[in-house]
Amino acid sequence: MKSLNELEKELNISYPEIYKSLYTNGMLDWGTEENGWYTNVFPKLKENPPLLLFGADIEIWDPIDWKGGIEEILNHEVYDIHEKFKLVPFAKNGAGDMYVFQYDLEQNGEIPISFFPHDDDELEVQAKNFQDFIFRQLLESLTEMDEYSMFEGDSEEQIKTHLLNQLRTHQPYLTENQIAVLEEIYKRDLFEYTYKVPNGGEFEAYGLLTFDEVDEIVKREIDFPLLNKKMEYLA
Repeated sequence: MKSLNELEKELNISYPEIYKSLYTNGMLDWGTEENGWYTNVFPKLKENPPLLLFGADIEIWDPIDWKGGIEEILNHEVYDIHEKFKLVPFAKNGAGDMYVFQYDLEQNGEIPISFFPHDDDELEVQAKNFQDFIFRQLLESLTEMDEYSMFEGDSEEQIKTHLLNQLRTHQPYLTENQIAVLEEIYKRDLFEYTYKVPNGGEFEAYGLLTFDEVDEIVKREIDFPLLNKKMEYLA
């Protein structure tokens, strides 16, 4: 098995230090993808959750195992990506969309994180660095804690236990203020609310935060000039 350092050399990139630390500490290891993961592996991970185990519809990649997928994006072989972009994926969601380090936007050592949809031609910047991305994901995971989330079938007490376990393992990778914000939110009771979408529709949700509250916290805590900016990536 090659090391992360060897992978960096092969791909001609340098991962952020926080990502390297997460890798070294086993925080990117969600266990092997095999039949029975949900019943055999997931229960064990709950005690010491790896990165974003209870995140908002996200699956973290092991960069070594997913080297081929990373190379496809870097070399523009599968997607018709404009040459000015340098994207390195590190996770995906259930629909096949990816989260990427956007190296072409790097400033002062900060590498922004962007959402890379598989069925659209625009990227959307999520955070100015990986630390802020983790914080944003932890917030967004609190908006829809229903049967389609990783909290499926759990009582409110069990959900709170999972959240506190996750915060414990994630604390080394967050700021003191981000930790304090999350701890305060976790004291809330879960509630139902109605969310209105831009097209005029609405739906019911269940969680500790509304979507509007997440937007407010994100704007207050991790704002930067490119936050939520969309850009067309096609060549």
